Amino acid sequence: MRVLILICLSGVLAACSPMDDGAPGSNPSAIRDAYLIAHGMAEGYQDQAHADPQVSAELSRLDAKAAAAVRGMDGSGSPDDSARAVAALTDYAARQTTMQQ
Repeated sequence: MRVLILICLSGVLAACSPMDDGAPGSNPSAIRDAYLIAHGMAEGYQDQAHADPQVSAELSRLDAKAAAAVRGMDGSGSPDDSARAVAALTDYAARQTTMQQ
């Protein structure tokens, strides 16, 4: 399980790292992919029988914020803001999953 978390976290960090133009999160496709991974991590935690209700609530809040930021990239939203929102969700989800081990 920890290996899967590290792989997912590496993918998200790669998506949020500087791209060709030097701007963090300038690749919307990578940000969307990273969001899908982070969303899956959050849902995976929430589906566990021992999931803490407070943690689940925070994951839901972060997930909603990241989803809105990713959707916003199609309009006036900033890829940098989206990358930060996805990174916050991923970081929190990964910490909760590793704490359960």
